[in-house]
Amino acid sequence: MPRGLWLALAALWLGGCVNLPDELRYEPESALQSYGAVSQHPDAAKGQPVRWSGVIAANRVLVSQTELEVVLLPLKANGIPQQQEHSEGRFLVHLPGLLDPTLYAPGRSVTVLGTVAGEVAGKIGEQPYRFVLVQGTAHKLWPQVKDVEVRYVNACFEPLWPGPRPRPLP
Repeated sequence: MPRGLWLALAALWLGGCVNLPDELRYEPESALQSYGAVSQHPDAAKGQPVRWSGVIAANRVLVSQTELEVVLLPLKANGIPQQQEHSEGRFLVHLPGLLDPTLYAPGRSVTVLGTVAGEVAGKIGEQPYRFVLVQGTAHKLWPQVKDVEVRYVNACFEPLWPGPRPRPLP
C-alpha cells in the first residue's frame, strides 16, 4: 500500500482513541461559542452554548450552587485543558449543588459545558475584572497530574549482565 494510505489509516485509528467524555459532548459542535467571541459581547451571547476548560483559580460555595473562577486554557481533543503559559482570560461558572471546595481546589483542571449567562464585575486581587458568567450544565474535574521522576541511563556504560562490573585490563 502507498505510504500516504498507511498514514491516513494510522491517523484515523489514533483519532478513535481520543474521545471526549459523554458528559461533555454537544451537538452540533459548530454551535459552541469561543471565549474570544463571547468575551467581546457577553450580553449578545446570552443563552449560547459553550464548552470551556482551564485551571480553577478560586471557588465559592453559594446557597444552592458552587461558583468556580477558572483561568481559561485551550481544550485538547479529549477535553482536557492544554497547559500553557498564556490565557485569554478568566470566566465564572455556576454549577448546581455543593462541589466540595477541597476537591475543586485552586490548581485543579476542569472542563465545563453550559450556556452564557452574561457578564459579572469582580476583581482579580485588587484589579477590577469583567468575568463572563456561564451557567454550567455538565462538567468534568480532571485527575491531578502527578510529578514523575524520569531517570535516563546511558546503556553504553551499563553492563549487560547482573553482578559486579569487570575490572579494566592493566
